[in-house]
Amino acid sequence: MKCVAILLAFAASAAAFAPSPVRPMAVRAAAPRMSVFEDYVGGEGGFGASKPYNFDPLEFSEKNPEMVPWYREAELKHGRMAMLATVGFVAPEFFRVPGDMFQGISTVEAHDALIKTSMLQLLFWIGLAETVIGIPAVVATMKGERAPGDFQFGMNFAPKDEAKFKTKQLAELKNGRLAMLAFSGMVTQAVLTGNGFPFLY
Repeated sequence: MKCVAILLAFAASAAAFAPSPVRPMAVRAAAPRMSVFEDYVGGEGGFGASKPYNFDPLEFSEKNPEMVPWYREAELKHGRMAMLATVGFVAPEFFRVPGDMFQGISTVEAHDALIKTSMLQLLFWIGLAETVIGIPAVVATMKGERAPGDFQFGMNFAPKDEAKFKTKQLAELKNGRLAMLAFSGMVTQAVLTGNGFPFLY
């Protein structure tokens, strides 16, 4: 009897450290995970919308979804500037603005040569436009009052059909992405080779 009491005491003490029984839980179907890219064009891969490809290897957009409008605003702005810069980097090889200061220099040398003269005026006016127009636009975008990159410029030429409008948005986005790569490549080649367009050795 004494032996049975001791065994029961050990069993009780061991039960105190045993995990509590798991209560059966109702199995719920997991809700599909919504991506932050679903509200934006530009995630389509080469095979179309059926196989989307969102290039975000560091997952900035997924970690900070509230910043996605700012990311898209920055991407559109840089893409538009790069498209203009790509044309502006090649055009002086064929057409020159009248004036001695614009003659006899390459597009790479033009920055250093003109920063002592008219470039300061350009920097001032561009900086003023960015302060007066750009910053309030970004603030409105972050408040949800404005779509990223929407300055209502050229909207008279925009398609009325929503699908066609998204196609135009996608074309602008992809051309901007290509232009950012193209301009970087052209400047690199121009500096390395010292030659103008087509920037070959």
